[in-house]
Amino acid sequence: MTTFAPCHVLAPYVRAFEVVEAREETTRTLLPEAGLIVGFRFSGAATLLGEDLRVPDRVVTGLRSSVRRMRTSAGGGMVLAKFHTGAAAPFVELGLHELFGATCSLDELFPRDELDEVEDRIALAGDHQDRVAAFEAFLLKRRCRARDRVALAAARAIQATPSIRVRALADELGLSQDALEKRFRREIGASPKRFASMLRLRSAIDSYGPGESLAQLALDAGYYDQSHFIRDFREATGTAPRRFFEQEELG
Repeated sequence: MTTFAPCHVLAPYVRAFEVVEAREETTRTLLPEAGLIVGFRFSGAATLLGEDLRVPDRVVTGLRSSVRRMRTSAGGGMVLAKFHTGAAAPFVELGLHELFGATCSLDELFPRDELDEVEDRIALAGDHQDRVAAFEAFLLKRRCRARDRVALAAARAIQATPSIRVRALADELGLSQDALEKRFRREIGASPKRFASMLRLRSAIDSYGPGESLAQLALDAGYYDQSHFIRDFREATGTAPRRFFEQEELG
């Protein structure tokens, strides 16, 4: 995998561009992300295991609360834009909550002729830098609305303290709980409660070290106790924490 920093205009929106290639058939475990992911495939194909879904060659992946396993064919290659939390909202007209848990074609979001053009440029590019440049040019033409600063402030508060109460957060921001949740879902892509749960899970996975105490891992990630952590972990991954960490190649 090769990572590229976005240009200064896109830096507030895009966390990073990544070019992912597979010399041989590869299966990777995809962890929940706090922002949308948009990608263009320039070679090969990929399938989401357990869902019988061929990943579209031009694809958007919304926020999700569970891990997924993806098999990429030998010679597969894709360029991805990984957005900051809530930062994809200005580029699309629909609310990001409508993409929760979804992996779908970009044709559902953008004009097909524009997608055809950038897809051709990426496929014909001489190197990865040119692929990223073509992707950036596409995004630079797509910004269509301002960001919801209240929803973003709420997301930052939850990122800092995942255990924060939504009602208390709404009071602090001067909104009713219903109003905050509606704006949050549209701008961030999940409810505040689900977003906090995703952050806790990702924090636990990212910080795990061999032989580490699960009780301490749960506490550090913001869970009330180890039993809540194991329950949520099983729900998200389909397996117990120890088995997951022993078996998975994360990506």
